[in-house]
Formats: sequence, structure tokens, C-alpha cells
Amino acid sequence: MRKSASLIYHFAERESKARYKRSLLGWFWSFMNPLTTVLVYNFVFGVVYGAKAPLTDNGKAESFGLYLFTGLVVWSVFTGVVNGSMGWLAGVSELRKKIYFPTETALLGGAAANAVQTSLEAVVLITIMIAFANISWTVIFLFVALTLVMLFALGIGFIVSVFNARYRDMQYLMGILLGVAFFAVPIVYTEELLNRQEVPDLVRVFVTWNPPALFVEIARDAMYFLEVPQWNRLLAATVWAVVTFTVGWVFFRSKSMEISEEP
Repeated sequence: MRKSASLIYHFAERESKARYKRSLLGWFWSFMNPLTTVLVYNFVFGVVYGAKAPLTDNGKAESFGLYLFTGLVVWSVFTGVVNGSMGWLAGVSELRKKIYFPTETALLGGAAANAVQTSLEAVVLITIMIAFANISWTVIFLFVALTLVMLFALGIGFIVSVFNARYRDMQYLMGILLGVAFFAVPIVYTEELLNRQEVPDLVRVFVTWNPPALFVEIARDAMYFLEVPQWNRLLAATVWAVVTFTVGWVFFRSKSMEISEEP
């Protein structure tokens, strides 16, 4: 257990250093990227398109950019871990041919580095909400949402990284699938749009209850609306996260020896 923890730390440190290698400002970009995202989305959707954000708890933070950013913080964890898993495994391909080590530690270490990045983005979001005086104890559910989406993404990452080790087409396929999936989550649009008559019931149910949408809405309830997330959403999200992580972990472990033989 101690050896595995040490390996996870090593791979996390390696990924963190590689992320901003030869960068003068380093982790400063972790703050600048989300801040820029808020400003750009707020201008494009809020000013150019005149999109109206839902009312916040205090009625003072109706910024479409902020509404979007709350969802993007969660979505970036999902895509970052799923896409990263394939790269993290490929990055130790030569090492695992020379010595034996629990291969999953490379993915867990990469996910830990991603968690640090996510924490910085969460700090930016919380700071902005404090500035708008739109903050409550419900902030704890933001970290619940981030933990659940991390587990869910790792479960998928375990599976796709195995297939990518053999068929490199997987990374391109996942890029397409995640691009399409982005619009199946209410990030750049509000849930109210789903209530229009022309939206089929099946589409409405799918967009409301697919796993990434559940994680996003839990975070939004906690940070934007300052509400305790609905218990059925929390339960469904927890089940999705735990089951997916467990299935992915078992599948990855069962294929660990085969992975080591892949070129």
C-alpha cells in the first residue's frame, strides 16, 4: 500500500511538472485560464447573444459566464481525466516493459495532478462567488460533485486506456464522442430550454439524467443557486460514479498483464 501511494505521488508530480514545463509563470496559468474563460463566455453569450442567466440566490450574480463556468469546472474534470488516462498509460509504456509496478498507479497519479488543477479552478469560482456575495455552506456539495465526476471519469478512463493501448484509434474516437457529449449536458444552455414543447420527452430525460449532467447540476445547485442538491440526483450520481469506477478498475486489473505486452 505504501509503495503504491509513493508511485501515485511520483506520477502525480511527474504530470504536474510536465504540464508547465519551461513555462515562466507555471501554475499561474491555472488561475488565468478559468478567469479568461469566465470573461470570454460572459461577453459572447451575455453581451453578444444577450443570453439570460437564471436568478441566483441573492439576485446579484446573474452572469451567464459565471453560470457557464460553474458547469465547465465539472466538465473539464471529466474530459481531462478521460482523455488524460490514455496519455498517462501510454507515457509509461516503455517503463512497464522493463520493471513491474501496479500500472493503475500511473492513471491514479495523473488523476491526482488533475485534481490539483481542478482545485485551483474551484478556488477561482469560489472567490468570484464570494465577491458577488453569493456563497453558502452548500459549497461542500461542489467538492462532492467534483469527487464523484473524478471517480466516474477514472472508471471510463481505465477502460478506454486499455483499448487505446491496442488500438490508437480510441483517442480520436473519444475526442469525437466527448465533443458530441458536451451538448448533451446543460452547460451552454439552461435546463429551462428542455421544457419547450418541441423537445421530445426521451431527449429531455436523457439530458437531465445522464451522468455528466447530474454532476454539473449538483455543482450548480451548490454554487450558483445555493441549494442543497436534490436527493435523487445525489443518489443517482453516486451510483453512477461508484459502479463505473469499480467496473473500470476490475476491467483494467484483469487486462494489466496484456497491457504490458502491448508495443
